[in-house]
Amino acid sequence: MFKNIAIISKIDDYSVKDSLDTVINYLDKKNISYFLDNNSSILLKNKTSSDINEMKNKCDIAFIIGGDGTLLRSAQELAIANIPICGINRGRLGFLVDISPNHIEENLESILSNNYTVDERISLIGTVLRNGKEISKNISFNDVVVHSKDAVRMIEMDTTLNGEKLYTVNADGLVVSTPTGSTAYSLSSGGPILEPTMEALVMVPICPHLLSNRPIVINMNSTVEIKLSDKSHTNASVTFDGQINVPIEANDTIRISKGEVTLKLIQPPGINFLSILREKLGWGYKP
Repeated sequence: MFKNIAIISKIDDYSVKDSLDTVINYLDKKNISYFLDNNSSILLKNKTSSDINEMKNKCDIAFIIGGDGTLLRSAQELAIANIPICGINRGRLGFLVDISPNHIEENLESILSNNYTVDERISLIGTVLRNGKEISKNISFNDVVVHSKDAVRMIEMDTTLNGEKLYTVNADGLVVSTPTGSTAYSLSSGGPILEPTMEALVMVPICPHLLSNRPIVINMNSTVEIKLSDKSHTNASVTFDGQINVPIEANDTIRISKGEVTLKLIQPPGINFLSILREKLGWGYKP
């Protein structure tokens, strides 16, 4: 049974307070120890907060109250410490935050009674190289996105797959996504949905100039390199999970490969990938 709970809430969003209250009241009733992040402490008033390092050292599970962005931001630190995460959805679609605000107590009861499953998701490591030297290295669980910062200008990118040239693409950007991220920016850009346990990644051009530049599904253990062409006279960045943004220049190379860290998602009974797809995408809905 989990004994020490980390509670992390969406930043600057008072609408999460009712769900936060429900979680705290349940844990207090069960005399279960918990640690609050600063935002949760502010919402609850007069509650002591803990920083992420204390949570990593003392907690054995984290409950995230918010949307996928809040969960992914927390996962950057918690997954490295091998702390499993469970999400309570107070965002919009929320493919990673499983628990509905209307079913918090019953799902907490199941999870804290050891009635749950663990859904393990892979990560990506993205390294930015400039003149052969590493200038940034970051982890992502959804995607690594190379994109133009100028709203009306495309960028030209030379891409290689395991050392062999794939294509040169003129587009607003390029998404390299895990199966987890296939329901995020990749999906919005026209990419396929991948089942989370697939040993695959997907590369999706964002608004490519040529229709022949199509999404491609590749082996999970592939190494992708994206080089910003010296013909790209525009501002560009590489973004990791929508959380970390690194400006890049012409001739910079972004090397992307499978990471060693995994994200462990705790799921209560009755919740799985297909049930989430049906709910979030409205599949099978009958008016």
